[in-house]
Amino acid sequence: MPRPRIADRRGRILDAARELVLDRGWADVTVADVAARAGIGKGAVYLEFADKAAILAGVLTRSARALTAEVHARVLGSPGLVDLPAVYRFGVDALLGDPLMRALYLGDEGVLGRHVHDVADDRYLRRMGWLADYVTGLQRAGVLDPDVPAATVVRVLSLFTLGMVHAPGVLGATSAEDLSAAVDLFADLVGRGLAAGGPADPDAARAAQLALLESLDAQLGLLGPA
Repeated sequence: MPRPRIADRRGRILDAARELVLDRGWADVTVADVAARAGIGKGAVYLEFADKAAILAGVLTRSARALTAEVHARVLGSPGLVDLPAVYRFGVDALLGDPLMRALYLGDEGVLGRHVHDVADDRYLRRMGWLADYVTGLQRAGVLDPDVPAATVVRVLSLFTLGMVHAPGVLGATSAEDLSAAVDLFADLVGRGLAAGGPADPDAARAAQLALLESLDAQLGLLGPA
């Protein structure tokens, strides 16, 4: 008779891995450690994940989905106009509130080990199209200057985002305060530099924000279940 499947085995593994990476740092964690913390056999871990790297990818994907959900909720809960600077700040607040996402963007090797140097993912290229739709939506809503090509705005936003991801491997770790200040300044510069100068439609702007977040959440879902 086959052994019964452990209830929410994947969730238990991800919970255990998250606890261990924060307790010890990922470099000092083994698959056996994850299995022991989850209260299951080592072989059961491999039924859900191919290797240790896949476990960490699952943990980070789940954190990214939670971050997206938090920003989504803040957009929905904010009265009035939600502009580009506001969404950037929502994102950074959510990021800094999750120790794993914070470690990724701050380049904390003590938590994530070599992973902070090895971020290279073509999923950012796929987001270019969504960002173009998002920028066009903000232009139609009167938030951004419609005379600036959406592709140019997307390039600027993407360069900044990719720079945040790769900066720790090139420039070294930074602090949460420095990251937050850099994002605030960037968002303010973009907001003022691209301001349309006329009345904006808050509902249309909010719809553009939510469409972008829903696309991101759908992509994260394709990377695997939480």
